[in-house]
Amino acid sequence: MPQFDPSVFIPQLVWLAAIFALLYFVVVRPTLPKVGRVIEARETRVASDLDAAEAAKGQADTIRTRYDEGMAAARKSAQAEVAAAKDAAARAAEKRLAVLAAELDARTETAVATLNAARTKARQSLATSAADLTADAVRRIAGIEVQTADVTAALQAAAPAGDVRNG
Repeated sequence: MPQFDPSVFIPQLVWLAAIFALLYFVVVRPTLPKVGRVIEARETRVASDLDAAEAAKGQADTIRTRYDEGMAAARKSAQAEVAAAKDAAARAAEKRLAVLAAELDARTETAVATLNAARTKARQSLATSAADLTADAVRRIAGIEVQTADVTAALQAAAPAGDVRNG
């Protein structure tokens, strides 16, 4: 192989240096600053993007905090309104119950009065019927004519003091 021939080492090294220098000065040297500027521009853009992202994160955190505070305030307000509505409903129900209780009491008193009147009327009717029947029975059995008023007085005198019918 001719590459391993020691007599051609020096010319090969010279050509190597010449081609290296040519490539370095023609290709690398003009493009190296462009590559450096591109890298620097990318670093600048990445740094600005990171700064913008951090600023956006700060704004998002601020918005989130305001949102949470607003939701907490709205929740508290809604709970207060619900409590007020419950209280109002309870008061309205109590008023309605009081009105109904008064109405029922009035109806009860009316019913009791009506019942007492009917009971009194029934007792009077019963007493009158009993007196008439007793007078008729005495007339038929004994043949004595007795007045209904006398029979009523006798029945009242004969009734015990705590009798329910005596009233």
